[in-house]
Amino acid sequence: MTLQTDMLYTRKTFFYEYPLEEADVVLVGVPFDSTEIGFPVRFGPLFLREAIKNLPGWDPELRINIFEKLKFCDLGDIEVVPGSWRATQNIIKDTIRDIFSKNPRIFPVFLGGEHLITLGILQSLSEILKERITVIQFDAHRDLMSEWMGEKYSHITWAYHIAKSPEFELVQIGCRSWDKSEENVLKKFAVKEKLEKTENPVYITVDLDVFDPKHAPEVGTPEPMGITPKEFFSCLKKICKNRIIGLDIVECASQRVNTQTALLGAYIFKKVLGYNICSKNSKWK
Repeated sequence: MTLQTDMLYTRKTFFYEYPLEEADVVLVGVPFDSTEIGFPVRFGPLFLREAIKNLPGWDPELRINIFEKLKFCDLGDIEVVPGSWRATQNIIKDTIRDIFSKNPRIFPVFLGGEHLITLGILQSLSEILKERITVIQFDAHRDLMSEWMGEKYSHITWAYHIAKSPEFELVQIGCRSWDKSEENVLKKFAVKEKLEKTENPVYITVDLDVFDPKHAPEVGTPEPMGITPKEFFSCLKKICKNRIIGLDIVECASQRVNTQTALLGAYIFKKVLGYNICSKNSKWK
């Protein structure tokens, strides 16, 4: 299989796009939402891309233009298998292996889709990097259930599989809704709620429901009393002082172009890359 046969191509996202082998950043959509119990999020990649197109490259805070500093490649959307996580998981893993075989230094950004996609992404990155990965999970929910309605794999259980795996260290930020049983998982697997400085490679996963619904109303499962964008980006700036290896933005339930939620997701994309460029641990130094 080749990447070209596995991907559904979308309209051009970046004004200048480069071949995968030459790019610094690769964008991949994963429009899977078969275990989602809230609003549909399969169109998240489409509307996040449309919001990214409207981003100005210049960042007044960082004094850089990310679209001039970095080379981008958009591979389009993975052709997911509706109703089958196993089949979709295998496609995610095959795609990531193909990407890194062609460009081992690439920085991957994944657009969801539901939060279960993060499990397949992290499993693949762990196999490739062969290092323990610190996972920063911004989320309103812990997603630490061992099963949900008889299913081991869903957007409510994915973090359980990460927490119990020695290949990962899990840090959860912004959580405010969980089942009592998840508190036992927190203690058993030493899930953290604050990131200390780490030598591990760091992967950032952002469920957009981490924000208060007044800031991000179009998400799969909204929860009141969320964090503000100002609080989020203050925290993100500190996290990006570490060695960041990838990002996903998930649970965008927008149904039209340029919604508040999609625009916020696009801004996260811009800031993670910008902070990463400016970090002393950046791979682009």
